[in-house]
Amino acid sequence: MNITIHRGTNQIGGCITEIESNGYKVFIDFGEDLPGTENANKELSPIDGLTCGDISKSALFITHYHGDHIGKICDTVADLPIYVGETALEIYNCLESRLSYIPDEIEAEKHKKIVERIKTIKTFEALDKIPIGNITVTPLWVDHSAFDAYMFIVEADGKKVLHTGDFRGHGFRSKALIPMLKKYAKNMDYIISEGSNILRPKASIQTEQELQKDFETQFKNHKYNFVLISSTNIDRLFALYHAAKKAKRCFVCDTYQTHILKIVSENHKKYTKFYDIDFEQTSNPAGRFFEIKRFSKLDGIFKNYLDRHGFCMPIRTNTIFTPYLEEYGKSDETKIVYSMWNGYLDQEKSAFNPALSEFLEPYEFEHKHTSGHADIETLKAVFETVNPKHGIIPIHTETPEKFEELFPEQNIIRLQDGKVFIC
Repeated sequence: MNITIHRGTNQIGGCITEIESNGYKVFIDFGEDLPGTENANKELSPIDGLTCGDISKSALFITHYHGDHIGKICDTVADLPIYVGETALEIYNCLESRLSYIPDEIEAEKHKKIVERIKTIKTFEALDKIPIGNITVTPLWVDHSAFDAYMFIVEADGKKVLHTGDFRGHGFRSKALIPMLKKYAKNMDYIISEGSNILRPKASIQTEQELQKDFETQFKNHKYNFVLISSTNIDRLFALYHAAKKAKRCFVCDTYQTHILKIVSENHKKYTKFYDIDFEQTSNPAGRFFEIKRFSKLDGIFKNYLDRHGFCMPIRTNTIFTPYLEEYGKSDETKIVYSMWNGYLDQEKSAFNPALSEFLEPYEFEHKHTSGHADIETLKAVFETVNPKHGIIPIHTETPEKFEELFPEQNIIRLQDGKVFIC
């Protein structure tokens, strides 16, 4: 077995891992470099079996739908098999279909190509055993800020590797992490592990459960609530819904966000009531779900309802929300919350969405967020639980050298982009 990190040994996002055995190749993730980073405009060298050459013995597995993990799938050889979680694929298709209609013609065309490529993607479920020649890949479901995210166990030549993808230990479903690893990630030889928060020891100071309680308190104390949030941060969105319902506030979403929530609710409410939303509006009137359409008017019975009961409204930098912000945004009874990584607001360091600061500029707002990535204690617990025989390979981090300092009891194997590591 050979391991090659084509990109990601010293950066967050845009990681590409190759595990090869007897000519068969499993690639894990193929995403965009994060905008504003050192390598953002650097051209990637051709990768045999992924972007060029013979792909008859290759397959690409995607850990989750964030753009820095899946965004370059159209750069693969056209017939390369790609595997993604079933619900993750539906969410990603919904997102890309929407982006294919944006005014920017070049960007819209890029997203249209992704939508076409999505039609060819295969899906898997947790614990499926997927053979790629003599390599076997087993997905393990994990908690992340992207829903339906996975680790992968890759087995070949008597060796076993755990690729963590992005994960965390402080989400709603994180209690299952260590028991799952104890049961399924036995006798691992190597861990290829993300380290996004290595330099941010307080990145996950709150759990998602604690954050939901904070929002519930806020909604009780403030009648009108706007939360600027990623449309695909699924667990946070459902937490807002439940917090609003307990505070007896309406929950108001646009059609696109409603579609995303319905995908998850229909696929997963059979597992837990957390993903069960009363879209039919038959619950307590003060906790009703409202869908606002593109040409909805803020007047009449609807406005009277919002004025009476108050609301929580997840928002994005979209003009559909402008009338609501203009009507309620500066009221003494209003609270506006920014619930994403605060680095997105730093236009000097990041080019993710420069419109964010402009969108929020007229209003006072508070930052409430917790990371989608594992903190140091969670990484330590995972490493001690799996206890790989031969070592840990850092990835998805700008400071791989910190692994040696923070986890001295582990054998840390630092690779360089593009260099083959023979297991």
